[in-house]
Amino acid sequence: MEFLIFFVFIVFFVIIFLDRYLMHNQVKTKLEQILNLGKTNLLKKENVSSQTFTVGLKNFRYHFKKSDLYFFDDAFVIVGFYKIFKIKVYSCIILISDTEQFDSNKGLKNILVKNLKNFNLRSSNNSVYIEFGEASFASTNVSVTLKNLSENEKQAIN
Repeated sequence: MEFLIFFVFIVFFVIIFLDRYLMHNQVKTKLEQILNLGKTNLLKKENVSSQTFTVGLKNFRYHFKKSDLYFFDDAFVIVGFYKIFKIKVYSCIILISDTEQFDSNKGLKNILVKNLKNFNLRSSNNSVYIEFGEASFASTNVSVTLKNLSENEKQAIN
């Protein structure tokens, strides 16, 4: 009986590990795809404190406390992650842009956000507030708060 409990416990952790590992690899692949598009990378900021809140379909990939930000001339990329010891494990990638170039790339279409519900560069405590999506049984409304960004970084988001 003890062996069965131990076996179920190990199988559970292996499944969780594989799920996180596959998500990490998908996010890394999409980030490399974006960086290889030939866009001008204006700025990169790592380890930004973030806060997320979701309503609707519970999509746990949008839950992260730290993020890396990539600022381009016509796009803004948020890469959410968490750390296990000192290793970054990517959980999601959000591409915010209103240009048509990303529509033609099928690999990036599912991470592209074109219509923001709410976007506030001057939110409380020197934060940036971004909200997108619809709250329903089949989709998720996501609110992301990026903390402690400089004025230069806030202007690069526009």
